[in-house]
Parts: sequence; structure tokens; C-alpha cells
Amino acid sequence: MSRMPSNRSGQSFIEYALIIILFAIVLLSILLIVGDDLRVLINDLFQRFSPSQTSSLLDPFRYRLL
Repeated sequence: MSRMPSNRSGQSFIEYALIIILFAIVLLSILLIVGDDLRVLINDLFQRFSPSQTSSLLDPFRYRLL
């Protein structure tokens, strides 16, 4: 008896798609749980490292020649 050649490329595609879907579900769950805390942390970091309103990079008097 001869066997039919197996075509596993479709099966591996489905497996990769299921892994990606599972990863997306886990990532969304984590973001729903810690989303607000993460948003506050990122906002604090941006405020800490951003220039203040009075010393803008576009301020013409910031770099005066002596």
C-alpha cells in the first residue's frame, strides 16, 4: 500500500496562528490588569525627562552669546 504524501504546512500555519492569538489574549489581559498603573508610570517618566514649559527648545533666548 502506498501512503499519500503528508502536507503539514497547513497544520503548522494553524499552530502559529493559534500561538499568536493566545499571545494577543495574554497581552491584552495584562494591559487590562495593569493598564492604569502603566499609563501613570509612562506619564511620570515623560514629565520627568521632558523640558519644562518655560525652557523650550525653540526659545530664542536660550542660547545667548556672551
